[in-house]
Amino acid sequence: MSRAGKNRDGKGRSVGIFSFMRFYGRTDWALTLIILVMTFAQVYLELELPQYMAEITDVITAHGTTDEVVSKSFAMAACAVGSLAVGLMISVQVGWISSSVAKRIRATQFNHIQKFSMAEVDRISAASLITRSTNDVKQIQDFIGIALQSLMKSPIISVWAILRISSGNLTWTAATFTAVLLMTVTVVTIMRLTAPRYKLIQRLKDAINGQTSATVTGQRVIRAYNAEEYEEERFTGINSDLMGTIIGVNHIMAANVPINSFLRNTLTMVIYWLGAFIIAGTSSEPERLVLFSDMIVFATYATMALNAFRSIVQIFNVFPRAKVSMNRIWEVLTTEPTILDGEKEEGECAGSLSFDRVSFRYPGAAADTIHDVSFTINPGETVALIGATGCGKSTLAHLISRFYDCSEGSVEVDGIDVRDYRKDSLRSRVGYVTQKSMLLKGNFRDNVNYGEGSESRTDDDIWNALRVACIDDFVEKSGGLDAPVAEEGKNLSGGQKQRISIARAVCKGPEIYVFDDCFSALDYRTDREIRTRLGRATDLATVLLITQRVGTARSADRILVMDEGTIIAQGTHSELLDSCIQYREIAVSQHAGGDL
Repeated sequence: MSRAGKNRDGKGRSVGIFSFMRFYGRTDWALTLIILVMTFAQVYLELELPQYMAEITDVITAHGTTDEVVSKSFAMAACAVGSLAVGLMISVQVGWISSSVAKRIRATQFNHIQKFSMAEVDRISAASLITRSTNDVKQIQDFIGIALQSLMKSPIISVWAILRISSGNLTWTAATFTAVLLMTVTVVTIMRLTAPRYKLIQRLKDAINGQTSATVTGQRVIRAYNAEEYEEERFTGINSDLMGTIIGVNHIMAANVPINSFLRNTLTMVIYWLGAFIIAGTSSEPERLVLFSDMIVFATYATMALNAFRSIVQIFNVFPRAKVSMNRIWEVLTTEPTILDGEKEEGECAGSLSFDRVSFRYPGAAADTIHDVSFTINPGETVALIGATGCGKSTLAHLISRFYDCSEGSVEVDGIDVRDYRKDSLRSRVGYVTQKSMLLKGNFRDNVNYGEGSESRTDDDIWNALRVACIDDFVEKSGGLDAPVAEEGKNLSGGQKQRISIARAVCKGPEIYVFDDCFSALDYRTDREIRTRLGRATDLATVLLITQRVGTARSADRILVMDEGTIIAQGTHSELLDSCIQYREIAVSQHAGGDL
């Protein structure tokens, strides 16, 4: 029975959009408070502009002096410049906060993903994790910028402006509130229509990333089988679905701007139209001038309130996208790794490895990939595991380093269940060379001297590892340890990448080596020479050699034959030729006409 930890996958859990504030630091909170104070100052300066307009109108209609007009004009200009200066300072601080919060979200998400087992990565998908760490974080960053500017400023300016006009003409006030109500209905309707579509857009972006990644990494196979047209059709289908969904959202959103403009212009027209009737019904000239001035000020404040509310509307248009992104990020952060640390840090360090009635089934699979596997490898012993493609060899290797945990049974290192070890302690004992060589962009030194303990290794250690892997001459001719290695080792052949990966494991110097079909791209002569050198370099270590080649397996102390997830036979090369039909068939197919 599996002893893995409980997996809370976060599905169905919705969080508020303002959950990003969990990632606020002290400086962010202090700057937010400063922004709030500065926003009040900016709003005050902007709301003073209509007052000065009214005062200038009064001075002109009352036949005031030019000096009075100039004085009030300068005061009005000072308010405008002051508002601009405060706005610029707010923008700088908002940019800093949104960037720092996005940085923390990315770092937190990255560190949490590092704890995931392959089960969590498989469930969410690598493409989706990339999207959530980039595009979704960018959505949150953009929302923070809008929220700290428009969302903070707009309610203040709309409420303040309405308070200034609330004591004015009741008819004008009623018209203003009617426009605000209609705008609210528009916002709510648009949000309800677009929210589910934004979720679909993010899922389709995941699919686009996954398809693009698969196409780029599989270029050789695609071209070899003339499958470009097939892959293009698959990509076009996803791309068309994404385009159609985005167009659908844009069609809904397109109604927002003209409706808001119509309401704003209509409100201004209604205020002036009602004002004209009121002014026409007033006989006193001074009262007419006062009403005219009040009408201009009221219309200006009403327009400012409506514009502020329009900004709130625009924020709520961004809201569904940001909320979807926040929920997707939160799903990652609330997903607990199924593979948890044990408490064992140190052990005997002898290097024994045993499988005791081990079975494993991938999540969601209908049948076991590995079933009832038992064997033991003693310290210093080299055991080969051979079998056809897809029989479960690599899956078995994944269980040793706990990339997955077995469903039943136990895997033990030095007599201790691997689930009882701390993961870093367990993995420091195992040198695992993957089936697909994975090299990092950098140089040969960084790719060979990689991971825990790299600080204590010398260049001599690196060169010794390269010699064991028969790649030292090539590295020396390429310019030495500092010669560049392209991303994924694209400037190296398949065999060269495999030898660098082997050198990396040798340089680590673990008690247990697991070579997962990492000789497949080597010619038989190089294969044999590397195994000879490995035999000397790993004389005291335990070696599990996974392969499909009989020529690679035959030199092992013992050979395990795997078929359909089960060990069906074990013994030496000569013993298996006599006792195991499957092994003999593999040997015959690979040595047609030759000596078995």
